[in-house]
Amino acid sequence: MCMIIIPQIRFEQRLLRALSPSHGRGLIYVWAVEQDDLSKRAIPTEGPSANDGQDVLVPWVLKSQQKSQQQRKKKTKDRSSEELSKAETDVPTPNNQEQDPIFNRYYHMFARGELRALVCEAAEQMDLWVGDQAEPGHQRGLEIVQDGWERSNYYIELRLWEQI
Repeated sequence: MCMIIIPQIRFEQRLLRALSPSHGRGLIYVWAVEQDDLSKRAIPTEGPSANDGQDVLVPWVLKSQQKSQQQRKKKTKDRSSEELSKAETDVPTPNNQEQDPIFNRYYHMFARGELRALVCEAAEQMDLWVGDQAEPGHQRGLEIVQDGWERSNYYIELRLWEQI
């Protein structure tokens, strides 16, 4: 079994081409417009876009490599109480501390049923039957094993099949 991560599946056919046509399986998770109470994401769920997917820009803080290495060293170092008290007095204030750059990442938040429809559309464009392999008269297809919502994400498990 091969596991792949496709952060944006706006290119529908790439999704199915990433799987083996005779025995491929896939599990896809995407962010949902509907967020649970534990989510850190705040997505508006009112207005005309409540039932549609939404394109959003998600802030992403790029930690500098030097700072990351220093933080790792601090975690692994065993420091004496002398070093600790010295470090406490040497802590820089927020005014002279360098700010990490913040970048906005594009992401599409999916609405209920949108992921399933996207997968079905991609399958149909590739001349794949959407349904169980037991259905007579079809040589190749895609079976949706399960789909649903879990912790602010939609997921879909799918299986490609081919009659021999």
